[in-house]
Amino acid sequence: MERVKGADPGWIGKMLFRALRNKIGVVPQSKRLAAHHTPTLLASTWMDAVCGDARTVGITLKELAQLKVAMMAGCPF
Repeated sequence: MERVKGADPGWIGKMLFRALRNKIGVVPQSKRLAAHHTPTLLASTWMDAVCGDARTVGITLKELAQLKVAMMAGCPF
């Protein structure tokens, strides 16, 4: 059961959600939660894109760092 429900996105959010579904197959919960404020949604999406495209560190190390941070924060998955 979700503790917080996502907001209904505006037209920009709907376009972004469609692009995310086409690219990765699902819309992450963090994007649904940020949909209540369009500038926050766009900023978080831009930050994800910039960090994901950085080539200084390998993808394997990025995934390990994400896992470590999730474990330290007590993320349930």
